[in-house]
Amino acid sequence: MEKINNPNTNKIVILNGFSPSMFGHRNVVIEFKRIALEEVKKMIQSGQVVHYIRHPGTVKLLSLSNPNSGVYTYNGERIIMVVLNTPSRGQEAEPSAEDLVCYEVIVHKIE
Repeated sequence: MEKINNPNTNKIVILNGFSPSMFGHRNVVIEFKRIALEEVKKMIQSGQVVHYIRHPGTVKLLSLSNPNSGVYTYNGERIIMVVLNTPSRGQEAEPSAEDLVCYEVIVHKIE
């Protein structure tokens, strides 16, 4: 199956959640590929990064600047998703590297 997003693109979007509305509610085939946190940090240093992560501890751990306050819509960017290994709601915590799980979201098809 052919990928829609280009893994060599310099534009990287970092998210901490995923919604079908990112694709305009169209049919989409996606794959979540686990990647190392260190790989994500290298991407952040070398590419044009836009992120939507608002959790202060995660932003700090990833050395990110202020988050985008808008709603993300897919436009062919490279998507990286960073989530807590054990989700917790309403708790402020300072995550460690071991607390985060990272995925590259690979878009194969949009109809």
